[in-house]
Amino acid sequence: MKILIAYATRFGTTEKCAGMLAEILKEKGNEVKLMDLKKNKSVKIQNDLVVVGGSFVAFRMNAIVKRFVKRNLDTLLNMKTGIFMCGADEDWEKEIKKGFPEELLDKAVAKGYFGFEMNWDKMNPMVRNIMQKAWKTTEPVSKINIENIRKFAEEIAEALP
Repeated sequence: MKILIAYATRFGTTEKCAGMLAEILKEKGNEVKLMDLKKNKSVKIQNDLVVVGGSFVAFRMNAIVKRFVKRNLDTLLNMKTGIFMCGADEDWEKEIKKGFPEELLDKAVAKGYFGFEMNWDKMNPMVRNIMQKAWKTTEPVSKINIENIRKFAEEIAEALP
């Protein structure tokens, strides 16, 4: 089956997680296309299933993902979709509702939380300083949840014919 994984990332974690998901889905025999929404402004959705993912920072979904969903909502509502988020707030079931329309979340065949990383070298100095103080470390932080990614991939695979 043809699967599109459309995502936007701020500091690279969402891209990394989308890549991990793509590899798992490919191992299951699917044709998977990754699409970075920052680099691809116009997207033609011609797939059996679309996965949309983005990062939450400061309690907000990535604006690029929000615009993509808004522009393509009718199409997404008329096909199989999966929705995932990355972010430091593990109360993801509450947070994801802030980033995606309720009707899309209700219809999604899979919803997931993939964790987060603190990639200090990809943050501007002001953000890095604030985050390092909040996390009380200057060491890289990686809390990507591969089990959640695998579970999400299973839910996607079960939804395909």
